[in-house]
Amino acid sequence: MQTDDMIDIVTTVIILAILIPITVSLARPFYRNELGGFGVQIEKTALKTQGELLPNNKDFNSNDTMLLLAVADEYFPEPKIIEINGTVINIDSVFFTNRIPALQSAYAAMPTVRDMNIQLYVGKDIQRKWVISNE
Repeated sequence: MQTDDMIDIVTTVIILAILIPITVSLARPFYRNELGGFGVQIEKTALKTQGELLPNNKDFNSNDTMLLLAVADEYFPEPKIIEINGTVINIDSVFFTNRIPALQSAYAAMPTVRDMNIQLYVGKDIQRKWVISNE
């Protein structure tokens, strides 16, 4: 009887000697609040580093200008005047009813694919307008 009890005690001590260090090492990040964060990839599509989460300035090019004019609607930001390399386009009811000539004139005023600079121009005597020009 005592031999069986000794074997049970030794087996229990060996199992505890193996499992306690494993449990402590796996539970340490939980107690230190180190779960998650940028080093843990939760799913395949998750971003891997903090640098991928920081916004970066996207270059504005001539394709973006054409897309801006193609999707323009009555909620276009004020002022509703765009000047593209000297060509002025008013975003008004005439533009909405016949958009194709305005898009063609904007396409003719820009180089094919080049970085563009967009600014809001405000002068004392001159009307406010969005100015899009080559950089």
